[in-house]
Amino acid sequence: MYDLSMVLVYGIILLLASGMASVLIRKKAAQLASSSILLALIAVFSMFLLLTGQNATIAGMIAEYPFSLLFVFLFSITLLLVNLLSYKYSSDYISFSLLFSFAAAGAFLVALSASLVTIILGIELMSLPTAFMIMINGKKFIEAAVKLFILAALSIAIFAFALALVFPYDPSLALTALTPNAGIAGGTIVLLALLLFIAALSFDASLFPFNLWVPDVYEGAPANITAMLAGVNKKVAFVALFEVLFIVLLPLSAVFSLVFQVLAVVTMFFGNIVALVQTNVKRLFAYSAISQAGYIAIGFSAASLYGIEASIYQIFAHAFMIIGTFAIILWLESKNIKTIDDYAGLGSRNRIAAFSLTIFMLSMIGIPPLMGFVGKFLLFTSAIDKGLLLLAVIAIFNSFLSIYYYAKVILSMYSKREKSVIELDWAVLSVAVFCLIAIIALGIYPQPLINLSQLAGASLSSLPV
Repeated sequence: MYDLSMVLVYGIILLLASGMASVLIRKKAAQLASSSILLALIAVFSMFLLLTGQNATIAGMIAEYPFSLLFVFLFSITLLLVNLLSYKYSSDYISFSLLFSFAAAGAFLVALSASLVTIILGIELMSLPTAFMIMINGKKFIEAAVKLFILAALSIAIFAFALALVFPYDPSLALTALTPNAGIAGGTIVLLALLLFIAALSFDASLFPFNLWVPDVYEGAPANITAMLAGVNKKVAFVALFEVLFIVLLPLSAVFSLVFQVLAVVTMFFGNIVALVQTNVKRLFAYSAISQAGYIAIGFSAASLYGIEASIYQIFAHAFMIIGTFAIILWLESKNIKTIDDYAGLGSRNRIAAFSLTIFMLSMIGIPPLMGFVGKFLLFTSAIDKGLLLLAVIAIFNSFLSIYYYAKVILSMYSKREKSVIELDWAVLSVAVFCLIAIIALGIYPQPLINLSQLAGASLSSLPV
């Protein structure tokens, strides 16, 4: 079992080696093939380990159990989609591949963490290369890269300080060594550490008020990197929050439940209200992604297994929705189509792109039978189940509020007919169709992912449903 579990680690090491080798070989097609194959194999093998129930802890740093394996599967799929987009649109794919391999290893390291030390190493390994991915595309992207670098540095510094505060209470800093209902209990120092952990990870998770530069970074970065920031990096931050809060600081669940109720409300309102006045489509979806982070935070507010399950499902849903959306935005930006007014007539210029973008937005609103509806339904009912009726009502109101700005984009796309046709390239088409199928299929038949989310939640914590 140990050797079998090591295969997943070897796959991640090979992915890292592949990125390093790309600098020497300098063959774009070969690099795309090798990284895609490795990511696909990691996805398949992580799901195999998950379904066969083969768990393991390696060197006290890596833990393979249902929660970690499910997110390794998600990250491998989303990273594969981002890699396809970047092959077509990155100005320096070879340099991108090197940085991408380090960022991917960091994401996997956070998912597989068995220690708080592994989490901070993984976040650093993911965040800093992402900033340089933005920078290699040219001088006009430097501002976005610097802002992301500062956000990442703040996040890592605050996390390290919180780590120092909890060290006296558990010098091992282990996650899996603690029984699910044990965790670290303490007084004011541990409470301060809790708040610092939440603040540190909220920078990457885009929770208010730690997200004030996030729209600038999303708008200023190339759209393929924006897809990675919203579809991968943000989800990694939520995974780290799960691991820290529901294992290490579980005895303070009543406290972080209250904190996340406040964060969820202000994040939803901030994202949706500011999105109402946006004209640049990429910036609009940056604020939309912030509001979606608020919805995911509802599961943390519930502080129950049902809440964990709901947040996991919504993380999957939003990952596919936002990557598919930014794939279309990336393609349109390459044709200098950036504002809502520029989108006029897209429905007749390319029906597949307009249809895909419409489905992605309807799913973000929470229209059945799409994946976003199931995710929001689970989140809202998890809040109601824990007596947080007001939070659920506020979240439902915010969903209705978001209809306005999504509708502006949809109406613009179908507002007039254009004779000129623009063709989707293979990379954007592949990503958009994959995300479209996932959102529709898992919306109509969500039970497999719900079951996996329940299994993952139960392996993370023994909280009552």
